[in-house]
Amino acid sequence: MPGWDASGEVRTRRRLGAERVMDEAISSVIAGIVVVHFGDPDPTLACLHSIENEGSAVERRVAVVDNAGNLSDDLPGCDTRRIVRMDNPGFGAAANIGLEWLDRDRRCSMYLVLNNDATLGRGFLGAAAQALEVGVGAAGGPIVEPDNPSRFWYAGGGINFATGTPWQATSATLASIRRDVGFIPATAMAIAPAAWRDVGGFDPRYFLYNEDVDLCLRLRRAAWRLVYEPGMQCAHALGGATGSAEYSPLYLENLTQTRLLPFQSGIYRMYLGVAHTLYNSLRVAALMAQHRRGSRPYVDAVIRGHLAAIRSVFK
Repeated sequence: MPGWDASGEVRTRRRLGAERVMDEAISSVIAGIVVVHFGDPDPTLACLHSIENEGSAVERRVAVVDNAGNLSDDLPGCDTRRIVRMDNPGFGAAANIGLEWLDRDRRCSMYLVLNNDATLGRGFLGAAAQALEVGVGAAGGPIVEPDNPSRFWYAGGGINFATGTPWQATSATLASIRRDVGFIPATAMAIAPAAWRDVGGFDPRYFLYNEDVDLCLRLRRAAWRLVYEPGMQCAHALGGATGSAEYSPLYLENLTQTRLLPFQSGIYRMYLGVAHTLYNSLRVAALMAQHRRGSRPYVDAVIRGHLAAIRSVFK
């Protein structure tokens, strides 16, 4: 037949066959999803609606760990369970509790930890399932501002060992490139169950902040890869529950007090203690200049957090 391209038809059939196999593989995935709730219920409800409507064929089990006790049991999703923890054990410990309950029968093939102020983009779960290939311990994707999806809060990242702090790319170009990375924020982190069990989940010593730095470093030490997957896009209303966008005292104290814990070397932690003493001295001066007579709660939060961090060096 004139104009008939047999090789093109074969390629098309192979592509469609590969896509059908991938769809079948994704539909067999069971995702255990934990949302840690604190504060206003509305962001949590928006998060749950996004899980329900993100469009992938992935089966989902959802647990909401209610650290505030102000949610109802009538939550979006056909398989959503509310776990109330009025003692508020913190973000990492609550995630551990939720995932342990979700995967009590060890049938989950993927875990997902979510901030309650994150909302999933279309196809997030399918992309996460594909990203967690053999050898990958955790995966994350682009995190954008809710009102401006062209602005990236996270597009891959790593750990700056000169300062002992994470860094996050915000480039639109890097946001489209799948690659291995050194750090994934727990805002929306997919984790292979084998890797989670291998390193023991989140360390409950971290009440709030830096638990993701610690987990990423422990995964890397255990030879698990961390992957940035562009298809795993979500939006993040930064600091809705903790005031991190406004550098609240809660944020300042908790961020500061566990800065040194993720690192193993005592000598390196002593170096970081000196570096962070200088940095926090400058931060206190800046807070005093910014808030003037109202600076006391902010300054005290930084000092309490820093003293706790220094004490951790000698334990």
